[in-house]
Amino acid sequence: MGRAIAVANQKGGVGKAAINLAASLAAAEVATLLIDCDPQSNSGSGVGFARGEDPLSTYDLLMGAAAEAATLQPADV
Repeated sequence: MGRAIAVANQKGGVGKAAINLAASLAAAEVATLLIDCDPQSNSGSGVGFARGEDPLSTYDLLMGAAAEAATLQPADV
């Protein structure tokens, strides 16, 4: 059974904390999924994805316009 950990703040400022937590779990060989719901994509850009590079977003996934598998992007962490 998986475990969900949310890093959230109303004013922002959680991108680096989320990246560090996900990277630490991945380094410990724990299967990790980092979901970036920030419209500015700070967590995504922090792990190496260019902003606006992929036409699919978390919005598309939540609205049912894209399948889960189509929105996953593996990162080299």
